[in-house]
Amino acid sequence: MKLQVAIDLLTTEDALELAGKVAEHVDIIELGTPLIKSAGLSVVTAIKGAHPDKIVFADMKTMDAGELEADIAFKAGADLVSVLGSADDSTVAGAVKAAQAHSKGIVVDLIGVPDKVSRAKEVRALGAKFVEFHAGLDEQAQPGFDLKGLLSAGEAARVPFSVAGGVNISTIGAVQKAGADVAVAGGAIYGAADPALAAKELKAAIV
Repeated sequence: MKLQVAIDLLTTEDALELAGKVAEHVDIIELGTPLIKSAGLSVVTAIKGAHPDKIVFADMKTMDAGELEADIAFKAGADLVSVLGSADDSTVAGAVKAAQAHSKGIVVDLIGVPDKVSRAKEVRALGAKFVEFHAGLDEQAQPGFDLKGLLSAGEAARVPFSVAGGVNISTIGAVQKAGADVAVAGGAIYGAADPALAAKELKAAIV
């Protein structure tokens, strides 16, 4: 299982600083949607330039103009780009077309999708590299939230998948046990007093 850090900071400088601390312990560096909206796609270029050996994931959360938006992100240096699972099939297919042209990959994010299992199978058939079972920050903040629903959906879908939303040192074992290909940690790393140590411990917890 790969470890992905989600960088939800707001400036290129802060993103480069965090990436520099944790890169040796992670496989995928994700530039979060707020970061891309705040800093622009130049942050993708900057991170890829600083860490050319890492998979760089532009979390675009594209909802329309799939081929165009994915193409822009790939040209900026992204290896993976996200499209929302609630988007039309044609949007997903367009993004996949751009990915194929660049020999890169599309990740379909199922945030807000009610029937995650069915949609995961559909978008995988459309060419998604993997599917992200994702609970957003707002959903995580609701009383009683836990990862179990995401993990059970991931297991049931039987497609390559990642899990994002509440992944930390106490839950990463369950994420791996569910069969996830990628564990996505955001606040557990960037919110830690020592992000490098947090990333190292998460990586060490993957067996």
